[in-house]
Amino acid sequence: MARSLLCSRRSAFTLVGAVAAAAVTLTGCGGSTDAAGTSGPTLPASVKVPADTLVKDGQITYCSDISAPPLTFYDASQKPVGAEIELGDALAAQLGVRAEWANTSFNGIIPALQAKQCDAIISQLYIKPEREKVVDFVPYMYASNTLLVAAKSAGDIKNADDLCGRKAAGQTGTTVVQYLTDRSKQCEAAGKAKIDIRQFTKDSEALQQLRLGLVDSYGTTLETAAYATKQQPDTFAFVGEPFNRIKVGAATRKDNPALHDALTKALAAVRKSGTYTSILKKWNLTGDDIEGK
Repeated sequence: MARSLLCSRRSAFTLVGAVAAAAVTLTGCGGSTDAAGTSGPTLPASVKVPADTLVKDGQITYCSDISAPPLTFYDASQKPVGAEIELGDALAAQLGVRAEWANTSFNGIIPALQAKQCDAIISQLYIKPEREKVVDFVPYMYASNTLLVAAKSAGDIKNADDLCGRKAAGQTGTTVVQYLTDRSKQCEAAGKAKIDIRQFTKDSEALQQLRLGLVDSYGTTLETAAYATKQQPDTFAFVGEPFNRIKVGAATRKDNPALHDALTKALAAVRKSGTYTSILKKWNLTGDDIEGK
Protein backbone atom coordinates (compact mmCIF):
# COMPACT_ATOMS: atom_id res chain seq x y z
CA MET A 1 0.00 0.00 0.00
CA ALA A 2 3.61 2.38 -0.23
CA ARG A 3 4.61 3.78 -3.55
CA SER A 4 6.88 5.79 -5.90
CA LEU A 5 6.76 8.35 -8.69
CA LEU A 6 6.48 6.55 -12.02
CA CYS A 7 4.14 7.01 -15.00
CA SER A 8 2.04 4.18 -16.39
CA ARG A 9 -0.05 3.03 -19.30
CA ARG A 10 -3.32 4.09 -17.65
CA SER A 11 -5.51 6.68 -19.38
CA ALA A 12 -4.93 10.25 -18.23
CA PHE A 13 -7.45 12.20 -16.23
CA THR A 14 -8.34 15.77 -17.10
CA LEU A 15 -6.88 17.64 -14.17
CA VAL A 16 -7.16 21.33 -13.58
CA GLY A 17 -4.57 23.50 -11.90
CA ALA A 18 -1.00 23.17 -10.73
CA VAL A 19 -1.86 20.96 -7.77
CA ALA A 20 -3.47 18.36 -10.02
CA ALA A 21 -0.56 18.50 -12.42
CA ALA A 22 1.83 17.93 -9.55
CA ALA A 23 -0.20 14.91 -8.52
CA VAL A 24 0.29 13.34 -11.93
CA THR A 25 4.02 13.90 -11.68
CA LEU A 26 4.10 12.26 -8.27
CA THR A 27 1.91 9.25 -8.80
CA GLY A 28 1.56 8.46 -12.46
CA CYS A 29 0.09 9.62 -15.73
CA GLY A 30 -3.45 8.83 -14.72
CA GLY A 31 -5.63 6.05 -13.46
CA SER A 32 -8.83 4.13 -13.90
CA THR A 33 -11.45 3.32 -11.34
CA ASP A 34 -13.78 0.34 -11.13
CA ALA A 35 -16.64 0.07 -8.66
CA ALA A 36 -15.77 -2.46 -5.99
CA GLY A 37 -18.89 -2.47 -3.84
CA THR A 38 -20.64 -0.62 -1.08
CA SER A 39 -20.35 -1.78 2.52
CA GLY A 40 -22.02 -0.86 5.76
CA PRO A 41 -25.44 0.66 6.48
CA THR A 42 -26.02 4.31 7.12
CA LEU A 43 -25.64 4.82 10.88
CA PRO A 44 -26.22 7.75 13.25
CA ALA A 45 -23.16 9.95 12.94
CA SER A 46 -20.83 10.55 15.87
CA VAL A 47 -18.86 12.97 13.68
CA LYS A 48 -20.73 15.56 11.63
CA VAL A 49 -19.81 15.91 7.96
CA PRO A 50 -20.71 19.36 6.60
CA ALA A 51 -23.04 19.52 3.61
CA ASP A 52 -21.39 19.18 0.17
CA THR A 53 -18.26 17.66 1.72
CA LEU A 54 -18.70 14.31 -0.05
CA VAL A 55 -18.94 13.67 -3.79
CA LYS A 56 -22.20 11.81 -3.14
CA ASP A 57 -24.38 12.61 -0.14
CA GLY A 58 -24.70 9.78 2.35
CA GLN A 59 -21.69 7.92 0.95
CA ILE A 60 -17.94 8.17 1.28
CA THR A 61 -16.10 6.73 -1.69
CA TYR A 62 -12.58 5.43 -1.12
CA CYS A 63 -10.08 4.96 -3.92
CA SER A 64 -8.08 1.80 -3.19
CA ASP A 65 -5.89 -0.60 -5.14
CA ILE A 66 -7.62 -3.75 -3.92
CA SER A 67 -4.82 -6.21 -4.54
CA ALA A 68 -2.65 -6.24 -1.41
CA PRO A 69 -3.67 -8.72 1.30
CA PRO A 70 -4.02 -8.53 4.24
CA LEU A 71 -4.84 -4.84 3.77
CA THR A 72 -7.12 -4.84 0.72
CA PHE A 73 -8.15 -7.82 -1.38
CA TYR A 74 -11.18 -9.69 -2.68
CA ASP A 75 -12.61 -12.75 -0.97
CA ALA A 76 -14.07 -15.75 -2.81
CA SER A 77 -17.34 -13.88 -3.37
CA GLN A 78 -15.47 -10.88 -4.82
CA LYS A 79 -16.22 -8.73 -1.81
CA PRO A 80 -13.49 -6.26 -0.73
CA VAL A 81 -11.97 -7.41 2.57
CA GLY A 82 -8.87 -6.73 4.66
CA ALA A 83 -7.58 -4.52 7.45
CA GLU A 84 -7.84 -1.24 5.53
CA ILE A 85 -11.31 -2.15 4.24
CA GLU A 86 -12.51 -2.73 7.80
CA LEU A 87 -10.89 0.49 8.98
CA GLY A 88 -12.48 2.49 6.16
CA ASP A 89 -15.86 0.96 6.94
CA ALA A 90 -15.43 1.84 10.62
CA LEU A 91 -14.59 5.45 9.74
CA ALA A 92 -17.65 5.64 7.50
CA ALA A 93 -19.81 4.37 10.37
CA GLN A 94 -18.54 7.18 12.60
CA LEU A 95 -19.47 9.65 9.86
CA GLY A 96 -22.92 8.09 9.54
CA VAL A 97 -22.49 7.28 5.84
CA ARG A 98 -22.04 4.22 3.64
CA ALA A 99 -18.58 3.18 2.42
CA GLU A 100 -18.08 2.66 -1.30
CA TRP A 101 -14.79 1.07 -2.44
CA ALA A 102 -13.57 2.05 -5.91
CA ASN A 103 -10.82 -0.29 -7.17
CA THR A 104 -8.20 2.07 -8.57
CA SER A 105 -4.82 1.46 -10.17
CA PHE A 106 -2.26 2.62 -7.61
CA ASN A 107 -0.07 4.65 -9.94
CA GLY A 108 -3.11 6.78 -10.84
CA ILE A 109 -4.70 6.92 -7.42
CA ILE A 110 -3.91 10.54 -6.47
CA PRO A 111 -5.06 11.84 -9.87
CA ALA A 112 -8.30 9.89 -9.32
CA LEU A 113 -8.78 11.69 -6.01
CA GLN A 114 -7.98 15.05 -7.60
CA ALA A 115 -10.54 14.34 -10.34
CA LYS A 116 -13.17 13.74 -7.62
CA GLN A 117 -13.68 10.12 -8.56
CA CYS A 118 -13.52 9.45 -4.83
CA ASP A 119 -13.52 11.34 -1.55
CA ALA A 120 -10.42 9.83 0.03
CA ILE A 121 -7.65 7.30 -0.57
CA ILE A 122 -7.18 4.34 1.76
CA SER A 123 -4.58 2.16 0.07
CA GLN A 124 -1.41 2.03 2.17
CA LEU A 125 -0.36 5.40 0.79
CA TYR A 126 2.96 6.34 2.37
CA ILE A 127 3.09 9.85 3.82
CA LYS A 128 5.96 11.44 1.92
CA PRO A 129 6.86 15.15 1.58
CA GLU A 130 6.14 15.26 -2.14
CA ARG A 131 2.68 13.81 -1.57
CA GLU A 132 1.93 16.16 1.31
CA LYS A 133 2.29 19.02 -1.17
CA VAL A 134 -0.75 17.83 -3.11
CA VAL A 135 -2.98 16.01 -0.58
CA ASP A 136 -3.74 16.11 3.13
CA PHE A 137 -3.20 13.00 5.26
CA VAL A 138 -4.83 11.42 8.29
CA PRO A 139 -2.14 9.00 9.57
CA TYR A 140 -3.58 5.64 10.64
CA MET A 141 -0.76 3.06 10.71
CA TYR A 142 2.87 2.31 10.01
CA ALA A 143 4.25 0.23 7.14
CA SER A 144 7.59 -0.87 5.75
CA ASN A 145 9.02 -2.68 2.75
CA THR A 146 10.79 -6.01 2.39
CA LEU A 147 12.06 -8.41 -0.26
CA LEU A 148 11.01 -12.01 -0.81
CA VAL A 149 12.78 -14.76 -2.73
CA ALA A 150 11.91 -18.37 -3.45
CA ALA A 151 12.70 -20.46 -0.37
CA LYS A 152 15.14 -22.56 -2.38
CA SER A 153 17.10 -19.39 -3.29
CA ALA A 154 17.48 -18.06 0.24
CA GLY A 155 21.06 -19.28 0.44
CA ASP A 156 22.09 -17.49 -2.76
CA ILE A 157 20.30 -14.18 -2.17
CA LYS A 158 20.86 -12.92 1.35
CA ASN A 159 20.19 -9.19 0.85
CA ALA A 160 19.63 -6.53 -1.80
CA ASP A 161 23.34 -6.50 -2.69
CA ASP A 162 22.91 -9.97 -4.16
CA LEU A 163 20.29 -8.74 -6.65
CA CYS A 164 22.87 -7.21 -9.01
CA GLY A 165 22.43 -8.93 -12.37
CA ARG A 166 19.21 -10.63 -11.24
CA LYS A 167 15.51 -10.06 -11.93
CA ALA A 168 13.29 -8.36 -9.34
CA ALA A 169 9.56 -7.68 -9.53
CA GLY A 170 7.44 -4.92 -8.00
CA GLN A 171 4.23 -3.00 -8.53
CA THR A 172 4.38 0.03 -10.80
CA GLY A 173 4.28 3.28 -8.87
CA THR A 174 5.49 1.87 -5.56
CA THR A 175 8.26 2.97 -3.24
CA VAL A 176 9.85 -0.46 -3.46
CA VAL A 177 10.37 -0.01 -7.23
CA GLN A 178 12.21 3.24 -6.49
CA TYR A 179 14.28 1.37 -3.91
CA LEU A 180 15.19 -1.29 -6.47
CA THR A 181 16.03 1.44 -8.99
CA ASP A 182 18.39 3.11 -6.52
CA ARG A 183 20.02 -0.22 -5.65
CA SER A 184 20.45 -0.97 -9.34
CA LYS A 185 22.39 2.29 -9.77
CA GLN A 186 24.63 1.23 -6.88
CA CYS A 187 25.25 -2.07 -8.65
CA GLU A 188 26.37 -0.25 -11.80
CA ALA A 189 28.52 2.21 -9.81
CA ALA A 190 30.31 -0.81 -8.32
CA GLY A 191 30.95 -2.23 -11.79
CA LYS A 192 28.29 -4.91 -11.48
CA ALA A 193 25.33 -5.70 -13.70
CA LYS A 194 22.18 -3.68 -13.01
CA ILE A 195 19.04 -5.18 -11.48
CA ASP A 196 16.51 -6.22 -14.11
CA ILE A 197 13.41 -4.60 -12.60
CA ARG A 198 10.08 -6.00 -13.81
CA GLN A 199 7.06 -3.80 -13.05
CA PHE A 200 3.44 -4.95 -12.89
CA THR A 201 0.10 -3.21 -12.56
CA LYS A 202 -0.96 -5.22 -9.52
CA ASP A 203 1.10 -6.29 -6.55
CA SER A 204 -0.40 -9.78 -6.83
CA GLU A 205 0.93 -10.04 -10.41
CA ALA A 206 4.45 -9.23 -9.20
CA LEU A 207 4.18 -11.94 -6.53
CA GLN A 208 3.00 -14.40 -9.17
CA GLN A 209 6.21 -13.79 -11.13
CA LEU A 210 8.22 -15.00 -8.14
CA ARG A 211 5.89 -17.92 -7.57
CA LEU A 212 6.39 -19.03 -11.19
CA GLY A 213 10.16 -18.61 -10.98
CA LEU A 214 10.22 -15.85 -13.60
CA VAL A 215 12.06 -13.43 -11.30
CA ASP A 216 14.60 -13.88 -8.51
CA SER A 217 13.02 -11.53 -6.00
CA TYR A 218 9.81 -9.65 -5.28
CA GLY A 219 9.58 -6.37 -3.38
CA THR A 220 6.46 -5.35 -1.50
CA THR A 221 5.22 -4.16 1.87
CA LEU A 222 6.14 -6.15 4.95
CA GLU A 223 2.44 -6.64 5.60
CA THR A 224 1.73 -8.23 2.23
CA ALA A 225 4.91 -10.32 2.37
CA ALA A 226 4.00 -11.64 5.81
CA TYR A 227 0.58 -12.65 4.52
CA ALA A 228 2.09 -14.43 1.49
CA THR A 229 4.58 -16.39 3.60
CA LYS A 230 1.83 -17.36 6.04
CA GLN A 231 -0.34 -18.65 3.20
CA GLN A 232 2.56 -20.57 1.60
CA PRO A 233 5.18 -21.07 4.35
CA ASP A 234 7.50 -23.34 2.36
CA THR A 235 7.43 -21.31 -0.85
CA PHE A 236 8.96 -17.93 0.03
CA ALA A 237 11.69 -16.54 2.28
CA PHE A 238 12.49 -13.03 3.51
CA VAL A 239 15.70 -11.34 2.36
CA GLY A 240 17.61 -8.95 4.62
CA GLU A 241 15.94 -6.53 7.02
CA PRO A 242 12.72 -4.54 6.45
CA PHE A 243 13.32 -1.02 5.18
CA ASN A 244 11.48 2.27 4.54
CA ARG A 245 9.44 2.22 7.78
CA ILE A 246 6.99 5.07 7.35
CA LYS A 247 3.55 6.30 8.32
CA VAL A 248 0.54 5.54 6.12
CA GLY A 249 -2.47 7.83 5.89
CA ALA A 250 -5.89 8.41 4.41
CA ALA A 251 -5.49 11.10 1.75
CA THR A 252 -7.98 13.85 1.04
CA ARG A 253 -7.95 16.77 -1.39
CA LYS A 254 -6.33 20.03 -0.30
CA ASP A 255 -9.57 21.84 -1.13
CA ASN A 256 -11.58 19.64 1.27
CA PRO A 257 -10.30 20.42 4.79
CA ALA A 258 -13.73 19.62 6.23
CA LEU A 259 -13.40 15.95 5.28
CA HIS A 260 -9.83 15.81 6.57
CA ASP A 261 -11.01 17.15 9.93
CA ALA A 262 -13.99 14.78 10.00
CA LEU A 263 -11.82 11.71 9.28
CA THR A 264 -9.34 12.81 11.95
CA LYS A 265 -12.15 12.90 14.51
CA ALA A 266 -13.61 9.63 13.20
CA LEU A 267 -10.25 7.87 13.59
CA ALA A 268 -9.98 9.12 17.17
CA ALA A 269 -13.45 7.68 17.85
CA VAL A 270 -12.54 4.34 16.22
CA ARG A 271 -9.42 4.15 18.38
CA LYS A 272 -11.32 5.08 21.56
CA SER A 273 -13.94 2.39 20.91
CA GLY A 274 -11.28 -0.31 20.60
CA THR A 275 -12.26 -1.10 17.00
CA TYR A 276 -8.89 0.04 15.66
CA THR A 277 -6.97 -2.31 17.95
CA SER A 278 -9.34 -5.17 17.18
CA ILE A 279 -8.79 -4.74 13.43
CA LEU A 280 -5.02 -4.80 13.79
CA LYS A 281 -5.16 -7.87 16.03
CA LYS A 282 -7.46 -9.72 13.63
CA TRP A 283 -5.02 -9.22 10.75
CA ASN A 284 -1.80 -9.70 12.80
CA LEU A 285 -0.75 -6.09 12.30
CA THR A 286 -0.40 -4.88 15.89
CA GLY A 287 3.19 -3.82 15.18
CA ASP A 288 1.83 -1.25 12.74
CA ASP A 289 -0.16 0.65 15.38
CA ILE A 290 0.17 4.35 14.58
CA GLU A 291 1.29 5.01 18.16
CA GLY A 292 3.94 2.30 17.96
CA LYS A 293 7.64 3.14 17.83
